[in-house]
Amino acid sequence: MKALLVILLLSASASADPMADAIADKLGAMLPANLGVAQVHVPAALANVKPDGLVVEPPAQLRAGRPSVKVTVHKKTVYVPVTLAQLTDVAMLTHAMGAGSVITAADITIEHRAVEIAVAAPAQVVGGTLKKDLEAGAPLGAHDLTLPAPSPRGTRVNVDIVHGELHIKGAGVLENPARVGEPARVRLAFNQTVVAGTLVAPGVVVVGDQP
Repeated sequence: MKALLVILLLSASASADPMADAIADKLGAMLPANLGVAQVHVPAALANVKPDGLVVEPPAQLRAGRPSVKVTVHKKTVYVPVTLAQLTDVAMLTHAMGAGSVITAADITIEHRAVEIAVAAPAQVVGGTLKKDLEAGAPLGAHDLTLPAPSPRGTRVNVDIVHGELHIKGAGVLENPARVGEPARVRLAFNQTVVAGTLVAPGVVVVGDQP
């Protein structure tokens, strides 16, 4: 299952270097479920070398960082630096976009993968504005876009209160500015009680168990 996950992630954003892909594939299958290969830094000694018969030995400590792994191919042994990172949900561009473009839901897909950058929270990228040109398949980093303005205090919202099988729908107003994915306090319209939840979509706050 772990090997299948790595293959799927690599196929979604395969590099132009077959050696890097092969090392990431083999190493990824050896990692714990919460860790992935974010980048393989192929040295010049392996440039243009076909990965036939490749053997990869994992680092002694399997944790996020930049260890070197022992790689043997065509009777040559080389230590290759790799970047390991925690798997996380990442918003990826489905096509190239230019600086100043406003991101819509159709422009992104969400993948669970390892990346080197600090990623933007996937729940918040829709409505954000790109600060620079990005290619198709690029992960959206925290510094790649300007987030949309938060919904201001006083914004009318629908409220879903969920606790186990209990499900109550109501309305209210925000008591604090909030973006999608952020904590939000809401004053309920029917009894003026203030409850704490999460703004899960524009104009929608969930209190209690998240869907």
